[in-house]
Amino acid sequence: MGGISLKEKERFRNIASIFIAIVFLLTTSIIVSMDKFNTPNPILSGMGLIKIMFTGADIVQIQEYPKVYLAKPDNAQQVLIDFMEQRGYYYLEDERMTSTLVFGNEISKNYVDFSVNAYYSKWVFRE
Repeated sequence: MGGISLKEKERFRNIASIFIAIVFLLTTSIIVSMDKFNTPNPILSGMGLIKIMFTGADIVQIQEYPKVYLAKPDNAQQVLIDFMEQRGYYYLEDERMTSTLVFGNEISKNYVDFSVNAYYSKWVFRE
């Protein structure tokens, strides 16, 4: 009498299970997004990846600060060099550090962590 019925307990367990599954999926997607795309927003990184893989987009910015871009993997380093030259920077090949490309102009340098795989190229800008 006056207690919680078996049906209510089962409903509560179902809601709790759904909630736990959602929290787990969100946490996992954020961790994967941080690890693979250097951004905590899995929606932007997922949309960027879809644009690169399935549309005509060659370059997609997925984060503003620090700037993170995804690009098609074909000839990706030259695409990055051209991208920076269009913005007034020149490639400082002598200052390259393993996977970090260095670009400069008269007043500043940009360091770009560059990686590429079969699906996309990732450019993470450091200052």
